[in-house]
Amino acid sequence: MIGPRFVDLFVWEWRQVGRTPLLWVILLTLAASFLWGAGNTGAFHNAQTQAQAGTRAAEAAHRASMERRAISYRAPVTPDKPKVPYWQDPTNVSGFSQYFVFQHALKPHLPLSPLAVGISDLAPGQFEVKLNTGFGFDESYDFENPRGLALGRFDLGFVLVYLLPIALILAFGLLVTFERDRGMLQLVAAQSTRPQLWLGTRMAAILAWIAPVVMASLLLALGVASVSFSDALPELLAAFLLVGGYILLWTGIAALVLSRMPGAAGALGMLGAIWTALAIGLPLLGSILASSVSTAPSGIAFINAQRQTNDAVQTDRDAIVRRAIAARPDLRVAQGDVDKIDHATRLTFLVPETEKRLSQFRAATAAHAEQQARIAIVAGYLIPPIGLQAGLATLAGTGEARQRQFLIQARAYQLRLRGILYPPVQRQIVDPTPDSEPATRGRLNLTDRNILPVFAMTDDSPATRTAAVMPFAVWLWLLGGVLAALGIRRAGKWPPDL
Repeated sequence: MIGPRFVDLFVWEWRQVGRTPLLWVILLTLAASFLWGAGNTGAFHNAQTQAQAGTRAAEAAHRASMERRAISYRAPVTPDKPKVPYWQDPTNVSGFSQYFVFQHALKPHLPLSPLAVGISDLAPGQFEVKLNTGFGFDESYDFENPRGLALGRFDLGFVLVYLLPIALILAFGLLVTFERDRGMLQLVAAQSTRPQLWLGTRMAAILAWIAPVVMASLLLALGVASVSFSDALPELLAAFLLVGGYILLWTGIAALVLSRMPGAAGALGMLGAIWTALAIGLPLLGSILASSVSTAPSGIAFINAQRQTNDAVQTDRDAIVRRAIAARPDLRVAQGDVDKIDHATRLTFLVPETEKRLSQFRAATAAHAEQQARIAIVAGYLIPPIGLQAGLATLAGTGEARQRQFLIQARAYQLRLRGILYPPVQRQIVDPTPDSEPATRGRLNLTDRNILPVFAMTDDSPATRTAAVMPFAVWLWLLGGVLAALGIRRAGKWPPDL
């Protein structure tokens, strides 16, 4: 189809389409939506970044406060300044482990985060990690209207996934049917122009205006949202490939519908129905099917098991501690002194036992999450809006896979902190630090309170994130190309009602 005649006709159509006010109304509205969405996401993520900076500042203030107290507790005991209880003493390694550890796991935003909110408004990006909190951290969330969260945020990802197809539907549905609705197709046929050539050049001309403007608007919106293009170059190029494939997909769908030369009302109706099915109907149906195929573990059952386990561990706490000490050659001599062990030291034995008894519930939850992730990958290929949404979130660093990595690393960080503090806490059972002479207000068996490392999340490389979305990008381009070719081929015969 591409030849001298196609080129000549394409140039003419491109000029005519470019003079159409409707096209520019659609494109300018879409560009404004890009700017608004990227601005919303950028402001939201900047607020989260500032909150994380505030958390680090609070950690520094906490350490400074501990050091001031530690210095004051080196003073000798006097009648007006008695010895400090261990739970108020940052120089006591046992009290420090339970009452003075103030460390956080933070998930920083990636350079291309304004591209999509993803689950960053649902899944916490920072946790306070305490040694004796089960499985890493207490899950806590800032209160926000649940209906607003369910509706989602107006972000750049929303515009690309849902509004971009609407813009394409309006452009193709109205500009391609112009001649049909005005009875001008007979004039086109009189010029011996084949339907495939005419439909192909008209749609190519529209696409030649839309695609560059969309890409330029996307680049402008991300720039306004303060994205560093040099830091996010691989992800940005992958995002362009995804968006380009998505544009081609909807171009192919439009070609299939318009190949029968419907009127504007009929074309918009059919394309609108397809958009509704892909954007709303099929995702809802897929969610129902996924829930029936992969049933989530009962949260109520886990809470009940957690309560029963905590009660059982507390009831049997002395026996649990005694067995744990008996299993340790370095602690075995202290089996008869279990009653003298303080609460914080007991927790170093009781918390791991509690986690051990509840591990099957955590494993079931993790297995369900992995299964849901696999289902989501398949659903993304079958329902392109889902796949595009997931791909954009992956490039932005706001997807579910990165959140799971964050949770795993936060748990590993907690275990690392335990590995640092549990041994000296437990060593005090059999080898307590001698009291100083004269007696000081603090225990002074922890001289260095800066022994805990700062959490630093390890992220996949940009190349890894890019590679993760490339198969879906290729799928979009192939699917869009096939649909467009089928649509042009179907236009081989003029409708009988010309």
